[in-house]
Amino acid sequence: MIISLSNTKGGVGKSTLAVHLAIWLHDQGFRTALLDADKQRSSSQWVAEAEPSISVRVASTPEECLSEVTGLAKSHDFVVADSSGGLDELSRSLALLADLVLLPLCPSILDLRSLQRAVTILHYAQGINRGRPDATLILNKFRSRDRISRELRTAAPGLAVTVATTVIRDLQAYRDAAGQGTVVTRMGKRAKEAKEEIDQLFASLFPQVVSASDHKEKILTTKEVVHG
Repeated sequence: MIISLSNTKGGVGKSTLAVHLAIWLHDQGFRTALLDADKQRSSSQWVAEAEPSISVRVASTPEECLSEVTGLAKSHDFVVADSSGGLDELSRSLALLADLVLLPLCPSILDLRSLQRAVTILHYAQGINRGRPDATLILNKFRSRDRISRELRTAAPGLAVTVATTVIRDLQAYRDAAGQGTVVTRMGKRAKEAKEEIDQLFASLFPQVVSASDHKEKILTTKEVVHG
């Protein structure tokens, strides 16, 4: 499965979510790769430090995107792509290649406008691929007492894409994770709240992953009982 994290504006948490998703899928027992098409290259550096066993590739052109995604998809269960910002050919290419596009949205009017531009790319890809990829909006860096956060959360269901049921809050744990070269799901009690919401978000987006992971665990447990 090919998953692209996309937005036309920087600072929305796209790379943070891409890294957390890639490592979460890896920790569920799936062969996972990360493709970094963002010029800053933050997600590839972060994943390489946090989990060296995850395959990491970078791409700077649509041709490289196609080559890397095609190659990685043959040997991995999931390819997580951190797309470039803007309405460029890289973003369009990844939207055309993806099975699912995740669209982070932060609580600001500028982010809402950038989302509308990102949806144009999405509709472009869906028009060519007969409705594919699917897309989900993720409310990110939200503050419970922030007026615009509350307003956008209320307005989100009226947008042209599905909205994830779990909201990702603006917690210090995410910044600490980046600084320490890890992810909140591996930080223990220090990041309990952040871990819970990341687990809830990804479990709701990929229920098949949770089911498959539980099935694998049951098989391993059964083998342990049988073989003593």
